[in-house]
Amino acid sequence: MKLIKLAILLLIFCNLPSYALIHFDGGVGSMLSYSIFLLIIGYYLLGEKEKPIIPFLVFGVLFSFISLMVSSQFSDTFLVTFIKYFIFIIMAPSVIRDVKGIDIYCILLIGSLSILYEAAFVIGIGGRYSGFYLNPNLAGCACILGYAVGLSIEQKKIRFVGQLLFSIAGLVTFSRTFLLIWVLINLLSLFISYKNIYRMLACVALFAVFLSFGNKLDLNLKRLNAFSEILDGKIDNDLKEGSRTETWALYYDKIIDHPIWGNGYHSFSGQSAGVETNRFVVKLGVHNTFLMIAGEAGIFVLLYFLWIYGYILVNGLHFFKKNPSIFFLSFSLVLFMLTTHNYFDNYLVLFTSLWLYHQTYKLRSASTSKVDVLFSPLRNEAVPEDNKLVGQYKLN
Repeated sequence: MKLIKLAILLLIFCNLPSYALIHFDGGVGSMLSYSIFLLIIGYYLLGEKEKPIIPFLVFGVLFSFISLMVSSQFSDTFLVTFIKYFIFIIMAPSVIRDVKGIDIYCILLIGSLSILYEAAFVIGIGGRYSGFYLNPNLAGCACILGYAVGLSIEQKKIRFVGQLLFSIAGLVTFSRTFLLIWVLINLLSLFISYKNIYRMLACVALFAVFLSFGNKLDLNLKRLNAFSEILDGKIDNDLKEGSRTETWALYYDKIIDHPIWGNGYHSFSGQSAGVETNRFVVKLGVHNTFLMIAGEAGIFVLLYFLWIYGYILVNGLHFFKKNPSIFFLSFSLVLFMLTTHNYFDNYLVLFTSLWLYHQTYKLRSASTSKVDVLFSPLRNEAVPEDNKLVGQYKLN
């Protein structure tokens, strides 16, 4: 079972199906993609079964039903996407139950090494590196998730080396989202301990060294110059150019026109007729999970989705001192979802979301159990023996 778990984590967190699809063969990529689900099904059937995480199941039902009822234009892709989604939501918790933070940390380290390998040995691919992840923004997300998980790793040497690698790998992706979250996490880590000021200073020094040697490497010089302006307290126009906010603005009118039930499945993916403006039609996805949900299935489904991640974030904040990586991971995930709209087939995001929900549930259960143990003597004295028997019969 450990080997099956390892294979599932490698396939998901190192993005191996998509990497094989581009660099090897379409058949190999498809085989690896379906292997994720075959392995999850096998793990579910062979091991101890875990109950599905109901909120994600309910969200999937609500989104799929409402968005398809509004528009069935992409019903052919809808069926495959949501069969995979529901298999994942129902059966993956059996795997997630047995996954520890160190497991995710080590697998993401492999992914970050693929980014560093590409940066060191592959020349002429545009100066933004992504390794196994193919897309620099997804690569930046993987690096920031690994960096966040590392905050709760007890072994200091492993934590230090890993976070150094995640930082360098994340910087060479030139992802604006990575840079923003990386800085915020290091600032917020000061609330864990004032000693983390050294971490912040180390990150500033690393960033400065990265910019100093950047001109000698095959990096994206446009973004390198833009990043260097940050040290001077400026936001370069190159960072603003083509920003996500400009993309989001193209879809605001469509959300306002159909706020209750949305515009239908895949209408915000960029694969439909596009977004009409005064001058032309833009075939560009919304690049925002929250706007995608509001635009395709309406405001009520969005509110339910916000409740799910709000639950994780609030509990992460509640247990911040006990396990800070829960909050940092959920915080990073929410910010990353502001830049992508392929939620239902992004299994790295889905797996991390389910794992976070499971971890917060365990922390709350453990906290409740301690309270019950603390007050159980008082409760036993306060309840007469006859009432205890009545209570037992009622439960039966």
